[in-house]
Amino acid sequence: MIFWKKIQLFILVIGMTFLLSACGEELPPRARPHGFHRISFPENVTYKKFESPDCPFEFEYPAYAEVSRMKEDSCWVDIDFPLYDLKWHLTHRFVPETNMTTAEHFEEHRKLIYKHSKKATQIAARDFQTAEGTGKAWEVYGNVGTPAYYFLSDSAQENILVISFYFNTALKNDSLAPVIEYMRGEMERSLQSLKWKE
Repeated sequence: MIFWKKIQLFILVIGMTFLLSACGEELPPRARPHGFHRISFPENVTYKKFESPDCPFEFEYPAYAEVSRMKEDSCWVDIDFPLYDLKWHLTHRFVPETNMTTAEHFEEHRKLIYKHSKKATQIAARDFQTAEGTGKAWEVYGNVGTPAYYFLSDSAQENILVISFYFNTALKNDSLAPVIEYMRGEMERSLQSLKWKE
């Protein structure tokens, strides 16, 4: 019994020595590790209609975005999302004027997407359909500049619309994953609202 009391006293003395010696000098402050920025999404999103005399289609896009660039006499459009520091890029092609078939345009875009293979961890392709046409959707995972592409053609295969988005920031895509998923959903909603003009 006396032996255990001596051990307890010894441990108490050693502990107090460490405790008192730790109080003697002040350590310099340490920086906290960087965390991911807080991402919030708008509630009750409203939509506005995109219309242009140079584009043979119209569709709805989120009201918190703004058309930032529209190339005159063609249908190349950028839609800015300042809230997330990203852009949608839309390109329209009227196939009879291009000396290429819809299949050749598709292959051209497919090759462009697979150039991301060097940095992408995965590229997932799936068929995509709307009331106004069919196409393909690609989801590109990893630290790539453009995490989503959509290729849509009308039923007559005369009009092609390619839409993608890219960030203006250099953050890693794992921290942007919620925004990427949210934007994919918004793009799909916009494509589902698309109507080709008569």
